[in-house]
Amino acid sequence: MKTDLQTLISEAKKGKRQEQNLLMELFWNNVYDYVLSKIKDEEETEDIAIETFTKVFAKLKLYNSDFDFKTWLISVAHNTMIDHIRKSPKLNISLDDENYRIEIQEDLPTPEETLIQKQARDDLQSQLQKLKPEYRHILELRFLEEKTYKEIAEELNLSMANVKVRLLRARKLLKDVLNSDQ
Repeated sequence: MKTDLQTLISEAKKGKRQEQNLLMELFWNNVYDYVLSKIKDEEETEDIAIETFTKVFAKLKLYNSDFDFKTWLISVAHNTMIDHIRKSPKLNISLDDENYRIEIQEDLPTPEETLIQKQARDDLQSQLQKLKPEYRHILELRFLEEKTYKEIAEELNLSMANVKVRLLRARKLLKDVLNSDQ
């Protein structure tokens, strides 16, 4: 298995999507379960897992095969989770101890914050128009309509794995579009 995994990682490093998809399928539950055990929010966990694999595939060339891949992956997931929590308006986490206490903040946005959010949403909508319809649609379902992966899979008649892969690709394409406009 170790040799097969190293071969799979080697091929994924070359950017081969099928091998990247296999890696994601193999380790999705490890990442998802780890993050969920810390933050106890399924929707946020799904987003963090996708962010984790986006980072992993972008930085896969940095992975050193002398170390356990799963350990490296979980450390990327941990750092991604911490970054996500710091940026998330709805999660607040205490990092002072091992218990990871989470408090949900129920502050309503001020009128100014509401306006800023609307402008950001409008800007995002215009950027989304630059993507192919299949990627635009899946991002809209996930982030604008806030549908779960399961709901998206049912609506688009896709497997959960395909939803994850499409979201991963769509997020990368959107990131590229956003970076090209700066």
